[in-house]
Amino acid sequence: MTAEPTAAPVTDPDDEPEAPPPPPWSTRAQVIAAVAWPSFLAASFGTMLFFAFIDPGLLHDATVPDVESTRMTAYGVTFFFFWLVAAISSAVSVYLIRTSHLPPGDGDDPR
Repeated sequence: MTAEPTAAPVTDPDDEPEAPPPPPWSTRAQVIAAVAWPSFLAASFGTMLFFAFIDPGLLHDATVPDVESTRMTAYGVTFFFFWLVAAISSAVSVYLIRTSHLPPGDGDDPR
């Protein structure tokens, strides 16, 4: 009787140890993300829609003809204006949700 050689365990190169899950976001980080990301998307869409119908050169001549600016300046200023408006809207929504008073037993506390 001879002992059969034991085969080494076959390891798959794709079998990497799993990384631990990332830590949960803090409440502040969740609020910032809930305000910043949707408002960024709304500002992007609003800017594209606005400049699909309005020429930045004509807009410049009609508003501030004495100030020297380029089309890119008009795009940037308009984008940040839309982002500010959308961020204020999102922040008010988050505020209203977090300060709502639910009757007892009507769901989880949003805070």
